[in-house]
Amino acid sequence: MNYRHSFHAGNFADVHKHVVLLALLERLTRKPKPIFYLDTHAGRGRYDLAGADAARGAEWREGVGRLLEASPDDVEVARYCERLLATHGRAAGLRTYAGSPLLALASLRPADRAVFVERQRSEASALQVALPGRRNTTVLCSDGYAALKAYLPPAENRGLVLIDPPYESPHEFSMAEQALRLGLDRWPSGQFALWYPIKAGPEAQRLLASLRNSGLRKLLTLELATRPADSPVGLNGSGLLIANPPWQFDVHMRPALAALHRILSPDGAGGVRIDWLAEE
Repeated sequence: MNYRHSFHAGNFADVHKHVVLLALLERLTRKPKPIFYLDTHAGRGRYDLAGADAARGAEWREGVGRLLEASPDDVEVARYCERLLATHGRAAGLRTYAGSPLLALASLRPADRAVFVERQRSEASALQVALPGRRNTTVLCSDGYAALKAYLPPAENRGLVLIDPPYESPHEFSMAEQALRLGLDRWPSGQFALWYPIKAGPEAQRLLASLRNSGLRKLLTLELATRPADSPVGLNGSGLLIANPPWQFDVHMRPALAALHRILSPDGAGGVRIDWLAEE
């Protein structure tokens, strides 16, 4: 597998994904009981925005760079900005971007357990270095999909699984869907967040149509697009499918996604779509 997230770190899709991730974790940690967090495709944890990979497309400038310049006041978006800045220090300027592992750990409490899985050995090694020393934290160089069988259901019986594959393989959509089905079969009450790219092709709609007809319940989609749906350029939008979302999560996230769209798509292209594939 040749995918390296450093080319895309901090782009609009990362911003969308991480705002929603932190909102989910904030709600889970409101109760005192410990939670379990599993990231199946964790990456390296921290990305150098001045490095050759990130600088090649400079996607972060139209993502997190644009957002931090805007100083948003929406509570969910502001939480993300605060956590992100706290990972590298406000005075230093935005030289690195914290991926989902660092942002998640900033939300977890000492008693909460976290497992981060990354298949590429170099990325897993970098992640091990990037993570702060913390009990109840495991980094594995392994197959993230296999980790669903190994770790679910967790002893905590409360928590979140982030499934965020690179979609480099033409079979990744079907693999991601199978992973979500497996995870829910093993842990029906768990929360799951499955990220998917929105491009000009039909793959994302096929995924959602299949899940809509799957018989699974409590499936919510949160989509943010910064380009027209038929744009052939590349990534037009970012989608998250949430299984077993918190109560009224759709209502609470509408203003957050609207704020993101205003800032990340100043020309008004694209849009926000929040939809229940299947309710209770």
